Amino acid sequence: MARTASVEQRSIDFIPDAERYGSPRSLLFVWFAANTSITAVVTGALFVILGNSAVWSVPAIIIGNAVGGFVTALHSAQGPRLGVPQMIQSRAQFGYYGAILPLVLALMIYIGFYATGLVLGGQAIGTLFGVPHQAGSVIFAVFSTVLAIVGYRYIHRFSHLAASLSFVVFVWLLIRILLDGHTGQVAAEPAFDGAAFVLGISLSASWQLTFGPYIADYSRYLPAGTPKRATIGWTFAGSVLGGSLAMTLGALAAALGGAAFGHDQVGYIAGLGGALWPIVLLAVILGKLTGNTLSSYGGYMSVATIVTSLAGHSKVGPRARSIYVTAISVISLAIALAATDNFLTAFTNFLLFLLYFMTPWSAVNLVDYYLVRKERYSIGALFDRNGEYGRFNVGAFVAYAVGVLIQIPFMNSSLYVGPVAQLFGGAEIAWIIGIVVAGGLYWLFSGRIRRTVALDRDLDTPFTATDTTPLAQQPAAADRAGVHTITTKENS
Repeated sequence: MARTASVEQRSIDFIPDAERYGSPRSLLFVWFAANTSITAVVTGALFVILGNSAVWSVPAIIIGNAVGGFVTALHSAQGPRLGVPQMIQSRAQFGYYGAILPLVLALMIYIGFYATGLVLGGQAIGTLFGVPHQAGSVIFAVFSTVLAIVGYRYIHRFSHLAASLSFVVFVWLLIRILLDGHTGQVAAEPAFDGAAFVLGISLSASWQLTFGPYIADYSRYLPAGTPKRATIGWTFAGSVLGGSLAMTLGALAAALGGAAFGHDQVGYIAGLGGALWPIVLLAVILGKLTGNTLSSYGGYMSVATIVTSLAGHSKVGPRARSIYVTAISVISLAIALAATDNFLTAFTNFLLFLLYFMTPWSAVNLVDYYLVRKERYSIGALFDRNGEYGRFNVGAFVAYAVGVLIQIPFMNSSLYVGPVAQLFGGAEIAWIIGIVVAGGLYWLFSGRIRRTVALDRDLDTPFTATDTTPLAQQPAAADRAGVHTITTKENS
């Protein structure tokens, strides 16, 4: 039976079966709300700013969201199966202490998206209530902090409201744009730029892939027997539909609005609503508040995991949780208040930077989960510094490092354009190379693990996910098998 406390009591620890609840359909609302934000609208606008026509931006947006969203949705299935936060599970690949590296990377993602969200959310609140945008950012940070502190249950409940309003408002705005008298002029210029088209796919895929480090955090309370296809399917639907809708709106708005949109994205979108502009701003605020809350919530769990790794603990109390969430909010707010100028350029660089470093981690994590360990993990060992996953996994680090470095010749960013990207006219395919190389190398390096898992499957080790006893205290049969397993049956 689920807890009824108003503030979530669990942190990075395992969620027992007695506290599991909910339906995977809720993931549709969470990820639709997180994707139909003003930040996604700005990302869609980048397609046009970087050289795509509005017409060719739409298929690039859909393709990128679908590819990136599918990879990210695969992570979501880990939540019900394992019952632990996404980045805790990285200890199985990188080691108990080795997982600190991807945790630091994930923390950078959370803070970066939180800060950019505060800029745009602050603009929306400032416009709606007639206060300075900086004051709006402060108000927005307070709301995000409170929602992250109360936690998982209320984040899901809030997302239902945000997703419903965002759907109605964004579809309505899209219809108004399509009925605008100047839309035909934009559609009549379908110039195709291959490099800009591929770069657009990479941008939208990047948007989806950056949810990977925390997407399982919002499915980990679901019952362990939740069908895998349902978890993946509802997550994929919410992410791809939401992201595609918001980015398409942004691309069309940028094509029609030009400099007016670039100067004030929030104000321009609100203006499209005509007399109902306050409703549009409210949708912008609620959608962005969902995304910022996820960043604050995920950031706190990253910090908590790093701290507990170094201290040798496995839990964080509600008081410490509030401190961590507040600290994440304060740091993100400081960045937001100092980085409001040239926002579009900075955000482009930020997305591309994240893409280069996130895809190899995602590849290693998914290959380990689906192909190497085949969803069989020792939950107790994830919290044991002396457990079977070790303190550092050299093979995972080599695969990850090579996956990052191999992308350099293919990079296309304002900071560096690789020789292959130049040869392809600026087309961006580095993230594809990173996924294939990092995942392939990790699979090659994991032969011993694969043999051990095969032996364990033959022995059909009977332990379940509810056993979180450190391996040193487990029966000898588990030691002989080499891998402590999760044997939950799926109704797929």
